[in-house]
Amino acid sequence: MPDKTEKRSSSTDLHAVIDRIEDNDTAVVLLGDDEKISVDVPLALLPEGATDGAHLRIRITLDNDSRKSAEDRIKNLQEKLQKRSGTENKKSFKL
Repeated sequence: MPDKTEKRSSSTDLHAVIDRIEDNDTAVVLLGDDEKISVDVPLALLPEGATDGAHLRIRITLDNDSRKSAEDRIKNLQEKLQKRSGTENKKSFKL
């Protein structure tokens, strides 16, 4: 029987439109082809010259390297704390 699960990519591209600018510092951005999802985005994060009605392309990408670095950093901190408290071999769990 063929596998019907769809393999998802590690990144997603979205179409977006700036609906309006509020208080000169926040853009209300409508996401997706149907523009049904609305998010507030600080203007500082948008390209220079982005105004009402501008169309955007947004890419969301998983950053596995950053996640691994954070996990390693937390693991090292946990080990230091366990050694300091004298409980280094008593309890173990995975993030």
